[in-house]
Amino acid sequence: MKDKKLYLLTYDHGGYVLWKDEVKPRLKDIAVWMEIYPKLKIGLDYESFTFDEFSRCDPEVVDMIRELLEKYPDRVGLGATTYGQPLSLTISEESNARQLTYAVRTNLEYFGKTPSVYAISEYALNNQTPQLLKLTGHEAAIFRSHVMGYGYPRTFDSAWGRWIGKDGSEIPSVPTYDKEGRGFNCTTLDNWIMSRWPSDHETVQSVEEFSEMFEKYSPLLMSRYDDLTQPIEDFTKMTLEKDNCQYILLEEIPEIYGKAEDELRTTDNDFHIQMPWGYCGNEIFNGVRAAEAASVQAEKLGALASLLGAPSFKEKLDEAWKYALAAQHHDVTICGLLDLSRRFIPTSLAASDSVKCEALNVIENYFVDGEGEALLIVNTHSFDVDEWLEVKASDRYCVFDGDKKVESEIIESGDGYILRVHAEIPAFTVKNYSLVAVNDEEKADSVCSWDAATGELTTPAYRMKVNEKGIVYLESVKDNCRLIDNGDGELFTACVEDVNYRSEGVWNINISAFGAVAVQNGEIGGIPYRFEMRFNSDSLRIDCKSHFELHGEHVGRTGVFNGLMKSLTVDGHRHEEKLNFVLNTCLEKSRKMVRDLPYSICEWSGDVRKTEDYWYDKDFILVDTPVSAEESFDSTTYMEGIYGIWLRDTQKGIAVFNRGCMGSLIQGNRVEIPLLYSNLYMCGTRILDGVYKSEFALSTFDSTVSEAQIQRSAYLYNYTPSVKVVANGSTDCFSFADFRVEKGEILMTTMYCDEDDILVRFCNYSDEDGIAYFKPSIGNVTDETDLLGKKIAEVKDNTLRFRPWEIKTIRIER
Repeated sequence: MKDKKLYLLTYDHGGYVLWKDEVKPRLKDIAVWMEIYPKLKIGLDYESFTFDEFSRCDPEVVDMIRELLEKYPDRVGLGATTYGQPLSLTISEESNARQLTYAVRTNLEYFGKTPSVYAISEYALNNQTPQLLKLTGHEAAIFRSHVMGYGYPRTFDSAWGRWIGKDGSEIPSVPTYDKEGRGFNCTTLDNWIMSRWPSDHETVQSVEEFSEMFEKYSPLLMSRYDDLTQPIEDFTKMTLEKDNCQYILLEEIPEIYGKAEDELRTTDNDFHIQMPWGYCGNEIFNGVRAAEAASVQAEKLGALASLLGAPSFKEKLDEAWKYALAAQHHDVTICGLLDLSRRFIPTSLAASDSVKCEALNVIENYFVDGEGEALLIVNTHSFDVDEWLEVKASDRYCVFDGDKKVESEIIESGDGYILRVHAEIPAFTVKNYSLVAVNDEEKADSVCSWDAATGELTTPAYRMKVNEKGIVYLESVKDNCRLIDNGDGELFTACVEDVNYRSEGVWNINISAFGAVAVQNGEIGGIPYRFEMRFNSDSLRIDCKSHFELHGEHVGRTGVFNGLMKSLTVDGHRHEEKLNFVLNTCLEKSRKMVRDLPYSICEWSGDVRKTEDYWYDKDFILVDTPVSAEESFDSTTYMEGIYGIWLRDTQKGIAVFNRGCMGSLIQGNRVEIPLLYSNLYMCGTRILDGVYKSEFALSTFDSTVSEAQIQRSAYLYNYTPSVKVVANGSTDCFSFADFRVEKGEILMTTMYCDEDDILVRFCNYSDEDGIAYFKPSIGNVTDETDLLGKKIAEVKDNTLRFRPWEIKTIRIER
């Protein structure tokens, strides 16, 4: 046993974010170690943002890295496989793609090389990772989350195999071995040993014990991706003296392991995550979503403007994306690094806004051939949009589509007016509505009614009863059935200063011609709030906004879990007793829980485990066991969705769409959305002081609506069409692409400039093969590319064919 070869992979986890002042001292240590330990090989697990940021603030750091890589090309490795070290299940589909592409391009720019094997310290793994890695040129992967405070994947009884993801893409991978480690708030066993033994030899196993535990796996790999501040020199010296220990770099793994035979097949529910939703008042989570959504919006408008003759906006879009990706860094979000988030997110948003404004000006000029004011609306989605939009206006207007008057209304604001218009825009279309100034807005009868005596608001879609405690019930007018039943009334619950409270307040209902706004002003545990629900004519979506003012109150409980004292590792992760929005749905016990994930939609298994103490000898007790719908109904679970979560039975369903807070607590038919947590927290307590806002939406649907249609609605909530009042817009409707889906559920996720061409990305959100026809009005579709713009295949007759869940990028030559 002692003579069996043991491969050691050690990479320093760090970079500019969190570890800014520790990078240079560690690089100096590595330079010394290279001289005194000639058999040592070590890698740098930095986010690629590190190289951009240090090149601006301390170029010597980049020079030191470059010197090490050039002087010891076979002994010092580059491990930067993502641009911003995100937790990949909490960022959007396009953000997942860009974390990889910007890493590759940044690494090549500075060092002329980039890792060919994907590996990470913290949880940048999901069920579409194999496909994304294949599309960015990676040859293999270490399928391990070495530090599992916020997420972990399943384990496998295999040394090396083909990791097969959602769409069937596969990539050779070293998995996390069975019993090697899985569970929140721990690391893999080898990572722990390599970071803490022999100095902590009384509490962890030795290298020899690890080798004995995993003797059946060959080749056998111990890997460490942990903090660069750890004193690993004693471990290094000890292992370098052992003849059977051999240090390697990522690039050596494919040759050492050879052909991958075993199947490592995963499902969406094999990837577990916990996040401190409500932490920092969700300021960072909401800001990250705003930045990533704005980057996509800006690049799509920029691509359209480029098709019309504008330049590519590359410099500004790179800035928007890079700072959005940096804000997604796990330490920014889980350690509440507000100094960085308040720099990264506004910088990203400013760059996106600049591109959006310039692009809209280009698009506007393309349509300046009319005689009067118009409303320019750009729908860059691949699906038709039926949506209420808002825009600032200088006057009162009526809106016309040709001779047809369009539903619209004016809201007075401090510096003018807000024009709200009900827009119906085909996919890939720029449309102008004509505007006619009016002295007085016509007073049309409202489609809504409010009965103050009974507390019942009726809209074309809903009946909602409210009282001082909150929402009593919500019913469907069409089906005359109850959707939400909150008993005697409920809106928010919270534990404030160790006392549980329910909110109370006074409602004010404002009825307009085509909708209603219900506002409750109240308080919960002494915390004042304003909650708004907007109903738009017969729309099934109810847009909600919350506004809380805190001054140092402690929100949420700490130290107690299921009646027992626990460590701080659970604080912030358990959502019970945070300040939560509450709704009690009226669904059958067999109801399903569904969520959307990066390039995916899936039914949640109802795994009831959220966070737990972890001991390696209990690993098999923690094996996930799928549970039935009825079992999941009777349990408590947390469910996260990128754009939304929804519950549905055989007849109806209800969805919660979000703009940043992606978490939920589900207990039977009760759904709670955590909005605020302000209490002790292991990665940095942040007691809230100020105003904290959140936006989310409720939407209902019937049994005929598919999961992809619901996901599309959630997507639209985050990516609303762009709208602008223009001086001389025509009334033309310009379609910049002919797009038809013949089979499957195919959605365009973005389009953007790539050098002189335009890249357009789609995903088939379906379990069946997909076929779509896409023909741009300007330019020609020439080929299919990978995520880096490299040609994969030709596209014939503008027809795109998809595997289930396949991501496909095509090129338009201008």
